[in-house]
Amino acid sequence: MKLQQLRFILAIKECGLNITQASQRLYTSQPGVSKQLRLLEEELGIEIFSRNGKALVGVTEAGNVVLDKAQKIMDTVDDIKLFSKESSDNNQHVSIAQYMNCA
Repeated sequence: MKLQQLRFILAIKECGLNITQASQRLYTSQPGVSKQLRLLEEELGIEIFSRNGKALVGVTEAGNVVLDKAQKIMDTVDDIKLFSKESSDNNQHVSIAQYMNCA
């Protein structure tokens, strides 16, 4: 599982299940988004989106759980980026191991 795949599924949801719009929003190709969605679903062994042929028509029950967790992960990634920016703005050097209580 890759962060990029989580970004893709969240964009698909935010774009009303339109993969073409999601790919444009992410500045990438529609086939690339479709492929990463397929790979993620295969890795997880579940369908995130329900389909009618090739068209996405809804979010599955399991998909809702995955999307919720993906959003939390991406929020955490944003928090880490903000923390890093604030630390570098204050010219602080912080060890991630110390921050995570792993030292």
